[in-house]
Amino acid sequence: MEIQKFENGSYIIADRLSIGRNFRIGPNTSIRAAECIIGDDVTLGSHNTFLIGQRLEIGDLTVFGHHNSLTARTVHVGEYVYWDSNVVVGHGGKFSEDAHLRVGSYSMICARITLNVNHAISIGEYVGIGEDVAVWTHGSYLPILEGFPADFGPVHIGNKVWLPAKSTVLPNRRIGNNVVIGTNSLINKDLPDGCLAGGIPVRILKENLYPSHDAARNEELVRRILADYEKLAAYKELAVRVSYEPSTQRIQCNAVVFDLSTMQASGTFSAVEEDFRDFLRRRGIKFYTGQPFTSVLPPEYQRLLAVNPDADGAA
Repeated sequence: MEIQKFENGSYIIADRLSIGRNFRIGPNTSIRAAECIIGDDVTLGSHNTFLIGQRLEIGDLTVFGHHNSLTARTVHVGEYVYWDSNVVVGHGGKFSEDAHLRVGSYSMICARITLNVNHAISIGEYVGIGEDVAVWTHGSYLPILEGFPADFGPVHIGNKVWLPAKSTVLPNRRIGNNVVIGTNSLINKDLPDGCLAGGIPVRILKENLYPSHDAARNEELVRRILADYEKLAAYKELAVRVSYEPSTQRIQCNAVVFDLSTMQASGTFSAVEEDFRDFLRRRGIKFYTGQPFTSVLPPEYQRLLAVNPDADGAA
């Protein structure tokens, strides 16, 4: 058994441990796993607790927030995943033989989510799960021999799914690829690929809606996004020149080119171009360059944070 201790009170205990470069861990985080595999440029916040019976694997450039609790046999989190705070993996039946969680790359797990792993939960790539969502793989309380309901089984969520705030997924449900679900929905049936769905209980509002391709719509969207960024850049006092050429589907920010046809970026990035890349990400246009997403803090906040309260004569 290997024990890795950190000066801030955090530790990792594992039979097999592999930690990539540029690993950052906040205070009072504990990891206990038979195998612990952590990729490059991973950040774990403070007061997280991992109890993983078999294998914990966290991909490159993934970020965890604070006060998360994960208990399962296996947890696999892909690369470029943003995992917020106060998320619980476990709850009833978490010590079962089928307690497995897989979260695909480029996904987002927002705050205060419950992922119940009495049975396996599989979440695909490019999936967004909003705040206060609950995904259940078991449900029972009253005596089933008196006819009361009970349901147990895994949950599968496909690729490119948006499951927004305050929604609930019941056991034995399958959500297809390219699906958008309305806020505060109760998913009590399977949802097919490409649909828009919502409601309590959920119903399919439109079928075969996603993905869609409309050049005129996309040009208008990009131009609106660039106009919005120019306002933000002025507020942040950034020197930025942005332009868009629809014929080549290329956005240019200073000397960096963002190619929408290949989703590749080329050129030399400074903090300014990284700020623009992060703004595109927040608007649903994501360029993955092998670097974390970062943004520039507005000057009015920089000024306030620069003051040291312990310095003599701070004004």
